[in-house]
Amino acid sequence: MMNRRPRGIAFLLAQLGADASVAFEQALAPLGVTASEAGLLRLVGHNPGISQKAASKQLGVGPSRVVAVLDRLERQGHVERRRSATDRRSHEVHLTAEGERLLAALRSIAGSHETAFTQGLDEPDLDRLAAYLEAIATSRGLSRDIHRDTRGRG
Repeated sequence: MMNRRPRGIAFLLAQLGADASVAFEQALAPLGVTASEAGLLRLVGHNPGISQKAASKQLGVGPSRVVAVLDRLERQGHVERRRSATDRRSHEVHLTAEGERLLAALRSIAGSHETAFTQGLDEPDLDRLAAYLEAIATSRGLSRDIHRDTRGRG
């Protein structure tokens, strides 16, 4: 293998990730939603009827963490849990009408966040950047759609 000169790419990605996370949390604050809640709402919106166990697995967090976030979202009227018709031990998670409205608002915030974060890049730059980042994410076993908890990865 060739000996490559360090470029600090991982460090820059970590800085940008932390900066993006803080900015996104700030953008969500007026809605009274955390990034964890937004991520779970998005997952449920894309997978109506997903089980708590499947949500936990997809997000890479423990079931108790998902249950705690779902409890908050349910109290706020954004999701409802229904007993599974096929497995009485399991609950399916669905967005309520209020949850659907919140998800639409979250999509708008996410779009504005991305626009602000990539300001100064033209379309070809954005396409190249997205391709490079997707290649890195894929090589690390990450998804462009699910923000997994990667702490403790092997």
